[in-house]
Amino acid sequence: MKKLLTLLTFTTLFSGAGITSLAQDEVVVNDSNAEAALKLALILQEMDTLSADVEQLTLDQDGREIQEFQAKLIIDKPDHFYWEIQSPYSESIIANGNRIWRIEPDLEQVTVEEFQNDAGRNPLLLLNGDAELLAGSYTIAAAELELGNRQRFILTPTAPDSQFERLSLTFAENVIQEMQFESSLGQKTSLSFSNPEINAVIDPEIFEFHMPEGMEIIDNTGD
Repeated sequence: MKKLLTLLTFTTLFSGAGITSLAQDEVVVNDSNAEAALKLALILQEMDTLSADVEQLTLDQDGREIQEFQAKLIIDKPDHFYWEIQSPYSESIIANGNRIWRIEPDLEQVTVEEFQNDAGRNPLLLLNGDAELLAGSYTIAAAELELGNRQRFILTPTAPDSQFERLSLTFAENVIQEMQFESSLGQKTSLSFSNPEINAVIDPEIFEFHMPEGMEIIDNTGD
């Protein structure tokens, strides 16, 4: 579980192997926080579903690679979520708006909890954000990137106890291309999205959990 939760607990911007420094390729636009939040929300509201391949790279505070894997992401807004690590090991997260299941084949166990639509724990849930929520939770700056007709939004949490220092979302023609974030401990993570499909019809069965044979279930819902 600890390997899988790397995605769910880290954050922001940085230079380092495979992780882009903001200063290298962007020109910051002087929008107000509300204007930048509205720009981001307008992009996000055009996306009802997302399916993409994801490559995640995580560096420690000294810039050393500590994790790299490939995964499949499927989102059906506002609260259906599927995340499957495919290489170099196999683990999954499934959420249907009521429950979230973490499936860990190596440990032969499944952990179930009540689903919380909390982008503070899972930055990918920022893709569900609206302008009011974003502007209330983050200081946001918008940037136009010089290469590839891209736009980047830089989000700095306003809550003093946030797990993240700041994070960024980069879009190419309004399609998510990259997320970068840094934890309060200095670990840096980059998520690169490829083969994105926007607003395709998603089979709802993807978000329902079916108990595999031979697995132990750990129920933390309190039911």
